[in-house]
Amino acid sequence: MQRGIEAQGIPTTLITLDVEQSGLMRPPRAIHPKGFEFGHSLGKPNDKETQRKVLEAALFELPERQEPGNIHEAHFPTY
Repeated sequence: MQRGIEAQGIPTTLITLDVEQSGLMRPPRAIHPKGFEFGHSLGKPNDKETQRKVLEAALFELPERQEPGNIHEAHFPTY
């Protein structure tokens, strides 16, 4: 889906907790929130501060050109 959206000229960023599987798909842009549990891609429920920071980190990646499959680790101490 990400490649299809990118093909239309719309940049995307994947937020992934499964680096190994996501790396195989070679996403154009991706971040990995380090230490997050599966099911908490944006942070714990009701943790609006961390969720906002994860979304901001994903948006920050949009204008960056990256090598497909290169997934950046992101650290969020508030998680």
